[in-house]
Amino acid sequence: MRVAGSIRYAAPDAWHALLRARALAAPREHDREALLQAFAAHSGFYRSRLAGIRQWEAVPPLTKPDVAAVPVNRSGIMYDTRSSGTSGRQVLIQNSQPECRFRQALAYRPLLFSELDAEVRQLIFVDGTAVDTVAKAQFPFPYGDRRYLTWRAGIGADPAAILRLLRAVRPQLIRGLSSGIVRFVDAVGAAALQDAGIRLVSPSGETLLAAWRARLEAAFAAPVLDRYGATETGAIGWQCPYCRQYHANTDEMILEESADGVLATPLFVETQPLLRYCLGDAVTLHAAGADCPVRLPTIKVVAARRDDWLVDGDGAKVSPLGFQFERIAGLQAWRIYQDSAGRVTVYVDAEPGSAAATEVRDQLARQLPGREVECVRGVSRLTLPGKYKRVVSALRVD
Repeated sequence: MRVAGSIRYAAPDAWHALLRARALAAPREHDREALLQAFAAHSGFYRSRLAGIRQWEAVPPLTKPDVAAVPVNRSGIMYDTRSSGTSGRQVLIQNSQPECRFRQALAYRPLLFSELDAEVRQLIFVDGTAVDTVAKAQFPFPYGDRRYLTWRAGIGADPAAILRLLRAVRPQLIRGLSSGIVRFVDAVGAAALQDAGIRLVSPSGETLLAAWRARLEAAFAAPVLDRYGATETGAIGWQCPYCRQYHANTDEMILEESADGVLATPLFVETQPLLRYCLGDAVTLHAAGADCPVRLPTIKVVAARRDDWLVDGDGAKVSPLGFQFERIAGLQAWRIYQDSAGRVTVYVDAEPGSAAATEVRDQLARQLPGREVECVRGVSRLTLPGKYKRVVSALRVD
């Protein structure tokens, strides 16, 4: 399937200009009837799902367990990404190389409206424990009239090693996982980051708490402009440097409010298309403010599902985003509970005969030294009141 109107089908070297121009123009209307026809033409899965349906609102929302049944039209170089989201249930997202490149261009869209130099050095906080060397080979990412040089630091890495890299590279831009950046700042202290030369902090990956934002702004002495998205859909919203509201990329996806959470339909994906995919976050959509030059609608995340921190035997906070369970073969779903005494239980669903449960338990034990870790088969055996989260901790530390 191919969706008319997506910028992805323009020349890649024009993406930045088109994304900028469209953000500054009146919001676009999408031909939903044509979209339904395009989805029905994609595969038997969608033909069956749309049989007898004439209205967009009548299409049953797609849920995470449904994604595995969506046929993948593979072409050329493909990229596979696994995510557990905040539910703990694994989902495999497959994109072609052009789709991945456009996802990157869409993620960089907010930087088109920020004041940065022609060559931007950026430090990105990612999953894992590895830290790049200063001399790592660079493959600059050209975007508009800038090019970006990139160094990465694992959020579970030694904060001192990250600080050495930051001081040597002197990046203008800090990006990446919110909790990982906060962990780094808390570990090294704001005094160590004075005169670091940071011009902008652009966190993502999880809800940015107000207290986290304040700590980052104070530590880096730079604006903090958050981003909102998902592995399944790509970049959804971004905080505007002009009005500080979150603009939604509604020119490249259809977003709908629903009682079960926001429904997203990315328009630039034809390999494994998602029609009215339910993300689970409660959001509201609004028109852009009259005084903001960016005319894209704004989005407010009312209630996003967010994991708790876990705490190791020394009292240090550990972010669940560093676990990398998506790399464990045979793992289908997982949830973690830490009780008020610090004991940890991981609940696992895995393919028969796989060693996934043992690998999850062993990895947790490494990530949480000094804590007892028990593994239980069956994520449904963890029954707790309140909102469903993949990581819940009853242990509180200051």
